Amino acid sequence: MPAWLQQMLEPFVKIVAPAAQQLGPEFHQSTRAVAAALDGLARPFVPLLQKLVDAVSPQLLASAAAVDALLGQYSPWQVALLAVGATLLLVTAAQAAAARLSRISRQGVVNWACACIRAAPFIRGLLAREKAKVAAKIAAGIQRDGLCLTQLPQHGRPAKVVLELLRAKESRNVRVAPGTSSMSGVVYIKDEEHKQLLDDAYCLFSWSNPLHADIFPSVRQMEAEVTAMTAAMLHGGPGTSAPLACGAMTSGGTESILLAIKAARDFMAATRGITAPELVVGPSAHAAYWKAAEYFNIKLVQAPLGQDFRLHSSSVARCISRRTVLVVASAPGFPHGVVDDVAGIAAAAAARGVPCHVDCCLGGFLLPFVEQLGYDVPVFDFRVPGVTSISVDTHKFGMAHKGSSVVLYRTPELRQHQFTRVTDWSGGLYISPTMAGSRSGAVIATAWASLVHLGQDGLLAAADSIMQAARDFKRQLSLRLPQLRVLGQPHASVVAFAAADPAKLNIYCLNDLLTQKGW
Repeated sequence: MPAWLQQMLEPFVKIVAPAAQQLGPEFHQSTRAVAAALDGLARPFVPLLQKLVDAVSPQLLASAAAVDALLGQYSPWQVALLAVGATLLLVTAAQAAAARLSRISRQGVVNWACACIRAAPFIRGLLAREKAKVAAKIAAGIQRDGLCLTQLPQHGRPAKVVLELLRAKESRNVRVAPGTSSMSGVVYIKDEEHKQLLDDAYCLFSWSNPLHADIFPSVRQMEAEVTAMTAAMLHGGPGTSAPLACGAMTSGGTESILLAIKAARDFMAATRGITAPELVVGPSAHAAYWKAAEYFNIKLVQAPLGQDFRLHSSSVARCISRRTVLVVASAPGFPHGVVDDVAGIAAAAAARGVPCHVDCCLGGFLLPFVEQLGYDVPVFDFRVPGVTSISVDTHKFGMAHKGSSVVLYRTPELRQHQFTRVTDWSGGLYISPTMAGSRSGAVIATAWASLVHLGQDGLLAAADSIMQAARDFKRQLSLRLPQLRVLGQPHASVVAFAAADPAKLNIYCLNDLLTQKGW
């Protein structure tokens, strides 16, 4: 061992030697064996290291002498003050650099680079001109109905006149008739009788507000019943593997997703002490997860999809870290209509003690009945042990009015982190289960009415017709349009397709042509 290294290690040896004498001979034999192995590995590098030290030492000694000479003209307190100031400056610079790097990491290097490019004066001016063209085009295409209000009218108008104005505005919308819609999604309705039932239910409860459950107890009960029915449909509740499954109604899938993430973030902060949370999703997850990451200051980590457009446990497992607060799977995903490997993803999350959320906003009221019809549907609900929360939209295939969804949790312990409690507010006790304070009880009533009117047999019949249409569309697409190819193997109602040869067919032009034909 070189003399300089022996001198460096000598103080440590003096400290460690007395403690080492208290240990048994087996420990010393093992230590000597390890030391011998390390010595054998390091011995070839000793000459090279010695040369490096010999070459650098004069420069280091000269630099130290120069610093000593420079600082020798100052008093000790001045040197100490200078050291403190330099340290604070370096710490501030390091914190600023870390904050910038954190923002870049959250934003993504590509997005950050694009933002820098857009900030260039020439590019910024070019974009402004293009935006002005688009805005002018949109303004020119807006259909005016003769009434464009920008401030309150001086005098109120009779109810009959206002209703006529509303009818004139409504007439400009795309006509929606049950069974004849040319839209993909957007409006989910069974028939005219179902629509009228929901409209009547809304009128009955148009003034109700579940925030005041003592005044509107029936609304609170309907919310509890919709939540319980939804949980039971997804194998939660009494007699299942998730007997304590619970939840709440929200204003839509986005709020259900936001609340599930908020609950997971706060739960992991309380139980794990995580202060720099991360959320693992696939690129096919709904855009609401990007919104949640922005709202809640969570780093979004994207796990790559497989060749089948599904998110698999292997890619998710590689993305889970000690800062992960939630892992997300979709059933199905909006872009491709395929169900992710929920069982594998939930198992990978559970192995690390991380909650797993399943996004069933689109398929929650469809997949359970598709499975009953005998179609191949990967297990995705509370039957999977590691699934801790699920979001389901009643306003999609539950055929309720827009503005209703359900978020479910396996246990009340997780759900309690969704709530907001203000116990020392000067206005009194305030507890809110969702993001909104006041909510429309009428929307809850229409969701209840829709589920009770449809029942399991009605939802099963709807799933059958939907799957037959999707299967026929996929088959005809393959037989009659070889210029297109289906993406993946859809499990539900979504059939995604792309150009078989993008060089020959621009899929966006095809979309514009379909729009021109009324689709």
